[in-house]
Amino acid sequence: MQLRHIRYLLAVAEHGNFTRAAQALHVSQPTLSQQIMQLEETLGAVLLDRSGRTVKTTDAGRVYIEHARRALLELDGGRRAILDVQELERGELRLATTPTFTAYLVGPLLAAFQAKYPGITVRLKEMSLGGRRR
Repeated sequence: MQLRHIRYLLAVAEHGNFTRAAQALHVSQPTLSQQIMQLEETLGAVLLDRSGRTVKTTDAGRVYIEHARRALLELDGGRRAILDVQELERGELRLATTPTFTAYLVGPLLAAFQAKYPGITVRLKEMSLGGRRR
């Protein structure tokens, strides 16, 4: 199962029609139908009722779609979280330094860093040269 299968299923359920869903997804209708059938085969359940003029979700389809929507929201949240970290909008920076460097060098640098990147939490530990924490 791939994310593409889930997105395709959601599009068919939303549009109620394979042709309109295929157009919205910019894929051919046969490709879309094949991908949905693969998903149904993988899950071992019929997700869509194709017997009428419009396509409707089956009970299994409704339950699966509910979970699939939540899963996609979580995955999109994960993608945004990665971007936040990559763009230094969120995250944590851990530093260890000697007391001398803290007062004269690290302090001013941290102030500038936090002004530029307010979403980054900075954890600073002072350590003596012998490795003991203060």
